[in-house]
Amino acid sequence: MIFDAATLARLLGSIEANRLVLLCGAGLSMPPPSNLMSAPRVAQLCYDRYEPTLALPAPMRDNINELAGYFYQTGEFESLFIGRLVPWNDLAGQPNAGHAAVADFLITKAAACVLSANFDTLIENWASGKKIAMRGALDGHEATNFASDMSPLIKFHGCMMRGREQTVWTQGQMTEAAIAKRIDTCSKWMELNLPGKDLLVVGFWTDWGYLNDVIAKALEVHGFGSVTIVDPQEPAALKTKAPQLWASLSGDTAYFSHVQNSGADALAELRVSYSKVWLKKFYQLGRPMLEQEGKNYTPIDPDMSCDDLYAARCDAEGRPSNSAALTKEPRHEAAYAAFFHHLLVQASANREGSWYEYGGMRIRVIQAAGEALNIVRERHTEPPASVQPDVVVCAGAVDIAIHGRIVGCGAGRSIVRPAGGGTARWLTLEQARGELGL
Repeated sequence: MIFDAATLARLLGSIEANRLVLLCGAGLSMPPPSNLMSAPRVAQLCYDRYEPTLALPAPMRDNINELAGYFYQTGEFESLFIGRLVPWNDLAGQPNAGHAAVADFLITKAAACVLSANFDTLIENWASGKKIAMRGALDGHEATNFASDMSPLIKFHGCMMRGREQTVWTQGQMTEAAIAKRIDTCSKWMELNLPGKDLLVVGFWTDWGYLNDVIAKALEVHGFGSVTIVDPQEPAALKTKAPQLWASLSGDTAYFSHVQNSGADALAELRVSYSKVWLKKFYQLGRPMLEQEGKNYTPIDPDMSCDDLYAARCDAEGRPSNSAALTKEPRHEAAYAAFFHHLLVQASANREGSWYEYGGMRIRVIQAAGEALNIVRERHTEPPASVQPDVVVCAGAVDIAIHGRIVGCGAGRSIVRPAGGGTARWLTLEQARGELGL
């Protein structure tokens, strides 16, 4: 456990109350499989690339602010430093578990917003892999405009895909009118939206030292309900690196804590706990149907891996496995699917990830209330997988296949032709109950 029980409960309460705000720094993108470079390493690569042309003062090799500042003063910032020296390809990579958690929280609005000092696009890339066209907001106006479908991702440092020439690298850029205005609109947005929120800081204390002061000024918002910092460094080191930021975050809140651990790991743990709460709410929806049939209700413990928890949430929403879960909590129409989960558990079916094994068959349960069986099946045209279910139960769906046209798939037991949905037999809840004896 990364969080103690009290801190985890408080963060889950923040999600429930729409108060959770994340502040993410470069430390989020360093754990595998992302493995992005630290600021000193970026400075070293830029310095070494330029050294054959001109040997700059040695201290610049480890100081990105001073190195970028040199090219800013010579008028070669965009053309040479940004355009030729920065190793942009080394600042791209694969999203890690922390990026997945942040994107999940944004898409479902489990987090009210995310403030990011990262100009990499790994959070957006994870969302894109789930068919969500997420954009990072570069100022307060975009943060407002982008918030209709999901919570805003505010990238006050800039974005390597949305105007890398305007990414912030050195203190001198703060005097530019366009950048100063961008930071100012972000600050004003925070002043309006952050009071009373609970702040979770992950991986922010990096060697982008000047940005620590920028965000400290932007976060001069009084009235945070709580501040939780996740960073593996000692408190003394964090205070030394960013005294103003530390003072700003720790001085005006009823609850302040520092958890010495990886930000990516902490976010993954919080995502697991959030998913478990989501599924417990989902399983509760089946209680009235169980009791109406005279069956006892026993809570189901969603003891699964993070990936299986997410797959279970997608199935409970009726979403294909290559799409994103969208809701912060389950909808009432998912009660049919929840009811069938209880029937399987009470029949002593064995859990296999987000599916079940019962009667020698792998069974997947998908929420499909109010839809036609064939439509749901076609929507679930998913990437091939090494393991396929034998039966997919579309709980709440209606089978409106034309009489006399029910055609087998060649497997010998199929009810509907497997165009979409793989080779499994797709059954309504009523059909599945009859066949499985539940």
